[in-house]
Amino acid sequence: MLREASYYSRMALGVYKLARAPLEADPEGLVRRTLENREANFLNLMRRVVFANPSNPYYTLFQWAGCTYGDLEHAVASDGLEPTLESLRKAGVYLANDELKGKRPVERSGRQLPVESHQFANPLVRGLLETTSGATRSSGTISRRSLEFQIYREAQTRVLYDQFGLSERPIVGIRSILPSDGGMRISLTFARRGLPYEKWFALGGSFRGSGHYRLVTKFLLLEARVLGAPLKFPHYLPQNDFLPVARWIAQRRSEGLKPILWSNVSGGVRVAAAATEAGLDISGTTCLVGAEPLTEAKREVIEGAGCEAYARYGISELGQVGAACPQMNKDNTVHVCRDSLAAISYRRMAPLTEVEIDSLMFTTLLPCAAFVLVNVEMDDSGVLEPARCDCRLKAMGLTQQVSNIYSYGRLTGQGMTLVGWDILRILEHSLPRRFGGTSTDYQLVEAEGRNQTEMELRVHPRVGAHTPEEIRKFFLSEVKALWGGALTRRSWEHTEGVRVVIAEPYVSGKQRIHPLHLLGTTQQQRRGTTGLAEDLAVPAGEHRGHSGDK
Repeated sequence: MLREASYYSRMALGVYKLARAPLEADPEGLVRRTLENREANFLNLMRRVVFANPSNPYYTLFQWAGCTYGDLEHAVASDGLEPTLESLRKAGVYLANDELKGKRPVERSGRQLPVESHQFANPLVRGLLETTSGATRSSGTISRRSLEFQIYREAQTRVLYDQFGLSERPIVGIRSILPSDGGMRISLTFARRGLPYEKWFALGGSFRGSGHYRLVTKFLLLEARVLGAPLKFPHYLPQNDFLPVARWIAQRRSEGLKPILWSNVSGGVRVAAAATEAGLDISGTTCLVGAEPLTEAKREVIEGAGCEAYARYGISELGQVGAACPQMNKDNTVHVCRDSLAAISYRRMAPLTEVEIDSLMFTTLLPCAAFVLVNVEMDDSGVLEPARCDCRLKAMGLTQQVSNIYSYGRLTGQGMTLVGWDILRILEHSLPRRFGGTSTDYQLVEAEGRNQTEMELRVHPRVGAHTPEEIRKFFLSEVKALWGGALTRRSWEHTEGVRVVIAEPYVSGKQRIHPLHLLGTTQQQRRGTTGLAEDLAVPAGEHRGHSGDK
């Protein structure tokens, strides 16, 4: 309670300062100037934060790599930023996701360095709004964003999404309430630009389970309104029902307007499906969706309702990673935000799978970034290449795109992010201890459902006489205890997105049982884009023939 009181007190102060802060007068000019100075910004962060601070873990990594600041400066000047980052990765200057979060020590060539996530925080800035969530019994990464970062992100958001006509169209959002600050922060961002949400829908859960989050959300929104920001209070959706959103959009459509829907991917799909099933006209709606992969199956549902779908890509520790332009309407493709970060990739085997992927690594460039990170791996995969469009963003300098984005180490279904290793502890320890069986008797499959991403918990029949509902409730209670779990449980319960199946776990083509089958890696195997044999998972106990069997 003391921790939450401190958290929300800081958030109230952050809302006050942000609501009263002046707007950036020239958003596009700010982004252009930042792009022009990206290499200088990187070197400045390295000089002031890393090489001047022996306690920074990157200081040790650069030492182990035999790279001085002078060497780094020379390499960037002669080779460029991204080639230098590639060389640094090969020399061991990088962070795996588990290393960033302090779950295991940094280990290079037999040497170890214990680390904690707070050691990567940017000492040059003072935190304003804190991004965190839920109760926890395992540590997460707390991002404290400065006022300067929030103002820059507002300008960046305006530049990235003005191309969709934000100032001329009504905006409707499906956004979370606390403990996530995302709904309130984005609502405040738009309101400060004179573009407030006309309607904010939220998955509020029951008042018994989420009442204090509702009350604190309302208090913070009232504070912002007193300070002059015309924010809307969230309208809570009924259990597993997105029809109210579709009806609101259809009403605005009947008035000759074409709304913009700001949501996670599954939320956009659920709205489109609800409109189609009810015979509502929401055609012309632009869905700006993120937080999970925009797969072709999900895009088809949205486009089937006469809408357009464009991807957004963000990561809590990094901010905005990329955004689609109007020409990027396939393959989950976005422009990389080269102003605020640098991106490289390398080929590797995804953990817990037999799939080779292009793992993305990011480096922060903004002087006001919450973290100073070099080649950090966020357990996401994607294809980096020059942007193929001829849009305004490319002309500004956002000349790199990433496509086929998905997470190979985290659950991202319905916009809720949980680290795969945390889920493994539930599958391999908590469930067997509670219901019996072994670690190979439980498997979580993240898969395309009818109109949303769904989680299927497969439990081997030999486990014993337990009802699926009993197992589901226990699983969700264990999820709630994880970092971010309270919000995840609320969402999954609301959408009925978790089901328990008493059936043998799937095995790979190499007859291995992987406890996690994530949406992205499964689709990569099915598409045959990895260069591996297309070994689709089949239930344990079944046998596959040779190449003629499918």
